[in-house]
Amino acid sequence: MTASYDPLRTLFAETGYDLVEPPVLYDANIFVELAGEDLRRRLFLTMGADGAEMALRPDFTIPVCLHHLTTGGSKRRGDYAYLGPVFRQRQDERLEFLQAGVESLGRRDRHKADADILKLALSAVARLGVRRPSVRIGDAALFDALLKPLDLSPLWRKRLARTFGEADRLRAMIDQASTPARRPRGPSRHLGRSEARREAANLLAASGLATIGGRSADEIASRYVEKTALAAGIGARAAKRLTGFLEISGRPADALDAMRTFSRSHRLDIEKAIDAFEARLDAFADRHIDLDKLTFAAEFGRRLDYYTGFVFEMHSSKRRGAKPIVGGGRYDRLVALIGNGQTVPAVGFAMWLDRIGGAR
Repeated sequence: MTASYDPLRTLFAETGYDLVEPPVLYDANIFVELAGEDLRRRLFLTMGADGAEMALRPDFTIPVCLHHLTTGGSKRRGDYAYLGPVFRQRQDERLEFLQAGVESLGRRDRHKADADILKLALSAVARLGVRRPSVRIGDAALFDALLKPLDLSPLWRKRLARTFGEADRLRAMIDQASTPARRPRGPSRHLGRSEARREAANLLAASGLATIGGRSADEIASRYVEKTALAAGIGARAAKRLTGFLEISGRPADALDAMRTFSRSHRLDIEKAIDAFEARLDAFADRHIDLDKLTFAAEFGRRLDYYTGFVFEMHSSKRRGAKPIVGGGRYDRLVALIGNGQTVPAVGFAMWLDRIGGAR
C-alpha cells in the first residue's frame, strides 16, 4: 500500500473501521456461487495441488464476510476496512489493481447504516481529490416488493428478480414475456408437476427405459412444467406495470412522489417498501447529504446476486460516460448464502483506486 493513500486509511480508522487483510487465494466456487456466473469469466483461475479450482480474489466483499464468520459470532457487529490488490479480467484496464472500501456487518439500524456508508463514501472520494462526484442511487427492495402483488408464476418472479440490475436485458425480457410464446412440445393439455410426472413415468415404463436423455421422470416433469410456465409469459398488464415502474427516475424527492402515485394508480401494495425508501432519504438528510445532488433510477441495481436493498454508484463529474469510481450498497443475505444460514444486516462500498487516480 502506497503512502499516497494514508488519508484514506486515516479516515477509515477515524470512523471506527478496522483495517483487515484477507487472503488473496480462494476456492473459486465461493465467488461463482455467491456472485453469479457472470463473474466466472472475469476470474483469474488456477489449480490447487488437490485438483480444486482456485481463484485470485476479484473483490473484497466476500473475503471480508468470510473473515467476519471465522473470527467470531456472525451476528455481532463488525466494521472492516481494506486497501489492497484485487485481480479481475477487464477490457482496456489493468487486470491487477488496488481497491479500497469498507464493510459494516451486524448493524440493525439499517437506514442510518445506509446513510453512514454513503456519507463515508463521499468523504473518501473527497480525501482523494474528487470534489463533485455524480451519485446514482437505486433500491433492489423496491423492485422485489413490486413483483409480489403482480400475477406472476414463481419461476417468472425469480427470473425477473435475478435480472434486476441489468437494465437493458431486463427491459428486453419484460417486452418478450408480455405475450405468450409457443407452448413447448409435450402433453396436449397444461399439466401440474404431479400430472406431468405421472405421464413421464408412464412414457418411461412404455419404453422400457429408466431415463430418456439421461433424465428421470421427475427431471422430465420439472423441465416440462418450467418450459410451460416460461412460455406463458407474464402478460401485458404485468409487463406494463413493470415497465412503468422502471421508468421512474430523477431527484429522490420527485421519485418518491412518482412511486406513491404509481402505487395508488395501479392499486399495488408496495407502500411499506416506499416508506422504507423515504426513511432512508430522511437519514441522508440528517447527515447533511444534499438530496438534490443525488439521482434515483428505479431500474438501477448492482449486477451481483447478493444485493438486497439500497445501492449506489459514483462517477467523476469531469468524465462523462466514465466507469464508476465507487460502488456499493446493502447485501443482507450474503452471510446466509455463504453457508451460515443466518441473515446478517450488511452494507458497504468499494473504490476503484486506479479509476480515481485518473478522475482527479
